[in-house]
Amino acid sequence: MKNDIVITDKEKKTKTTLDDLPFGTDEQIELMTRTYSKEIPANITSRMLYNDILKIAWPSMIERTLAAFVAMVAMMMVGNLGPWAIASVGFASMPRMLMVAMMMGVHVGSTAMIARCRGADDREKANAFFKQTLIIGLVGSAVIGAVGYALSDFLIRLMGASEESTLTGGVIYLKIQCAGFVFIGIPITITAALRGVGNTRAPMIYNTVAAVVNVLLNFLLIEGRLGFPALGIAGTSIATLAGQAVATIIAVCIVLRKDSYLYLDIKSKIRIDLGQQREILRIGMPTMGEQVMLRTGMILINRVVAALGTNDFTAHQICMNFLNLTMINGESISISAAALMGQSIGKKRPDIAQAYTSRCRKTGLVFALMLSVLFAIFRNPLTKLYTDEASVVQTSAFLILILAVYQPFQASQFIVSGALRGAGDTFAIAVMNFFFALLMRPLLAALAVFTLGLGAAGAWYAFLIDQVIRSFIISRRFSSGKWKKVFFRK
Repeated sequence: MKNDIVITDKEKKTKTTLDDLPFGTDEQIELMTRTYSKEIPANITSRMLYNDILKIAWPSMIERTLAAFVAMVAMMMVGNLGPWAIASVGFASMPRMLMVAMMMGVHVGSTAMIARCRGADDREKANAFFKQTLIIGLVGSAVIGAVGYALSDFLIRLMGASEESTLTGGVIYLKIQCAGFVFIGIPITITAALRGVGNTRAPMIYNTVAAVVNVLLNFLLIEGRLGFPALGIAGTSIATLAGQAVATIIAVCIVLRKDSYLYLDIKSKIRIDLGQQREILRIGMPTMGEQVMLRTGMILINRVVAALGTNDFTAHQICMNFLNLTMINGESISISAAALMGQSIGKKRPDIAQAYTSRCRKTGLVFALMLSVLFAIFRNPLTKLYTDEASVVQTSAFLILILAVYQPFQASQFIVSGALRGAGDTFAIAVMNFFFALLMRPLLAALAVFTLGLGAAGAWYAFLIDQVIRSFIISRRFSSGKWKKVFFRK
């Protein structure tokens, strides 16, 4: 019940500039849905807005950085088994990422709806949406895991695995992940809800603990140390799942505390509310479809590169690790953009929503340019962390250089897309990604690899072209102001 929840000083950590602003009037909303202005209220400074952005973004940035480094360290450890092992994990990671993306996509609706309630200062409704989010997350992760387990062999073959060693290793890794997918899905569910109220510190805590557990068990189980069995590919999959299980326990404990803004009262009955679930799914399903298309497009590109042989595919997978690392910048700040957009609209302040988004993009571009320089300078040493195979090192280093070039475009596209999702404008993004990620990018990759003979680099040229065009289109979509009509429709 609402009256049972006690607000403590902890809630001040999620306080933003919006909390001290008055609700917007109908006249302001009408004006702002017809115009675009860079002006902000006289009593608000850019520094205040940047502080809000970084307050939400930095825990996510740390959390995702750790997750990316854990994945990189695990891949390095697996690399000691040989290039085939890296390829095996790469093949299994593709369907796993697709399943994770489905969960994260659906919960964009959860983040948006809970953020609106937070902006409107309606805590009781935010908790009602949270309960429905948990139901969707629990059922969804169980179903996805069961289907993935049953289709594991088919999925690894579909990814392009043909050699016996990579096929067997990939199936083992994927089956273990699917068997415990609920432990992957529940932290995703709770994280999405907490981000809606601007609480990114809690996910940082339990995902950091999960990362430590993951690395420790990878060290013990892959090659067998300190008396533990050498489980190889199975060992790294068990390590990943064990870390997620620990994260699940901690995440549940956090929302069981009465001083949490989102509080799960286990004494009260949790009833299915189809109306609230429809609201979550109305926003989340297009994003889930979008994520499925993005991952499917990535799978098609991986199949193209896999046809070049194990060494080229290994180089591609090494660079995909670095790609995941570079996504941290855009994705972390896009979390700020989505949360602050949703809260701004809940407060009926599209003017502040615009101001937040423009500053989110500027912040992301600064980090992106720094990443570009670092990757360009250190591309050779970074590649050698994974393997000493000369051909793999040479190919990987060149792919990282292409990756460095498109960092600013990737960051801009991610961040503005996050803001649009926070506004509920998810269908337009899904349509765009259907064309570019599922159709254009794989076709360009196939053309560059097979027709032009550019090898693995051809696929990465396709990535670059895709990011440049999508960044431009997403920016135009935001500037057009159509997202305001989606959000403020009568």
